[in-house]
Amino acid sequence: MGKEGFKYHWWGKGDIDASFGIFFDGFSKILTATGIMTMVFGMPARIVIGKVVPGIGLAIFLGNLWYFYEARQLAVREKRQDVTSQPFGIGASQLSGWLYLIIGPVYWQTKDAELAFQVGLAAAFIGGMVEIAGGFAGRWIIDNIPNCALMGNMASSAMVWLSIVGLAMVFDKPVYGLLPLFIIIIDYLGKADKRFAKIPSGVAAILIGTAVAWAGGYQTWGQFEQSFASLGFYPPSLSAGDIAAGFKGIVPFLPVIIPLQINNFLSTLQGLESARMAGDTYPERRSMIMDGVSTIAGSLFGNPFPTTVYFGHPGWKELGARAGFSLVNGCLYLLICTTGLTGVLMAVIPTEAVMVLLIFVGFSVTDSTFRSMDKKYYQVIFLSLMPILFQYMQTLISSAVQAAGGVLEAIPAQDFAEYSVPIEGIMYLGNGGFLTSLLLAGLLACVVDRRYKMAGSFALVMSGCAAIGMIHCPGIELLSRPGIIFGVIYLTVAIFLFSKGCYFEHQPDGQAEGRPDQALGKRAVG
Repeated sequence: MGKEGFKYHWWGKGDIDASFGIFFDGFSKILTATGIMTMVFGMPARIVIGKVVPGIGLAIFLGNLWYFYEARQLAVREKRQDVTSQPFGIGASQLSGWLYLIIGPVYWQTKDAELAFQVGLAAAFIGGMVEIAGGFAGRWIIDNIPNCALMGNMASSAMVWLSIVGLAMVFDKPVYGLLPLFIIIIDYLGKADKRFAKIPSGVAAILIGTAVAWAGGYQTWGQFEQSFASLGFYPPSLSAGDIAAGFKGIVPFLPVIIPLQINNFLSTLQGLESARMAGDTYPERRSMIMDGVSTIAGSLFGNPFPTTVYFGHPGWKELGARAGFSLVNGCLYLLICTTGLTGVLMAVIPTEAVMVLLIFVGFSVTDSTFRSMDKKYYQVIFLSLMPILFQYMQTLISSAVQAAGGVLEAIPAQDFAEYSVPIEGIMYLGNGGFLTSLLLAGLLACVVDRRYKMAGSFALVMSGCAAIGMIHCPGIELLSRPGIIFGVIYLTVAIFLFSKGCYFEHQPDGQAEGRPDQALGKRAVG
């Protein structure tokens, strides 16, 4: 049969399972984000339900529509019925990063929900540009930055901003949050080699947590009735003016946006590589660019969160899914997000019961990272965790002080010292924690591989980032006091590493600099 006579049957036996699994996984992020913005941050529903959620629905609809089309084109080109589209949605670590490191801090400091929304949109717009640049530079980055540094940074982010933050939220509401958590963890530990056996337990965990919350009076009929007031039609509205306004306050968040989005397009690369190994080869650069385009399009219509290709393609393919789940999920997201049904679902399902799924995602990403790494890099990954953990500590301290009616910057460091709180150390390591984590992991991984000159290059980059305030400083500023201190220290480290590299190059026994053992482009991870 010629290509003209081939017809791709885009609905397979596994598309129902894939539709349910990906919908609950993806929509749990939307419910969590909506709950955190409205209930934890206290942002008004007119912004969250009226602007943010419709923008999310549009972005995910457009992205899923594209990946449905891409799978159909691949099937027609290769005349195969077993082509599976790539799962698509909001990245979990990007969601938590945007919430707790961009939108939340702006709102806590200014109490201006509109400004927090605008800065979040501007950050997503820039993040989309970084994703598009990744389509051209991503392969160079993964060929030159050690894989364990890239994956360690991602695993550290997932562990802190998904698992640790999620655990704190669950234990804050243990009555209806703890039992679902144990259901997920027991299923995960008991069926570690059956990744998709977790789907029914995830649904069961949410249902049990919801039932307990209603039985205990934490979710009430009054709240449920009030939620119907938000029902209506909320078409995505053009937010170009909001993005322009948000650019005025975006500079301090560049050290968060850039490394987060590097991880985002690396996740896309990993998804593409795993799809290729499963038999579906999609154009690498085009897919990465389309991720960025969908993120930018979403930001132009109110979505402050970056979008990306998910992991999981091989598992859904194994179940017999094709491309139908992408079309179904895209339409469902658009329908729910533009009708106010998200508010109704929030009144039915407590945020903490859904958060357990994201806790599992954090564990899963960290677990797959350690499984894929040589043991000699474990210390690199542990050390890359530290800046991000301190960034979380910094966020907690700052939020607690603001909740008490104070401002962290107005409290002298000696007041903290009286209670054995090394506040300056926490702030130095927390400022720009994502970028510090990535660069420090790269430096240490090169040292492990005895690539001392490359390690020196990482130290030089750290010196430059410190000098302009990208790391260790409260904001972007050329040659601030912390910038000078850390810049000189990292410059000294760079000189030492370069001299060490030159020494090994001239050893008579041929003890030259080593080569990295792993590269993401050579094999799939996760």
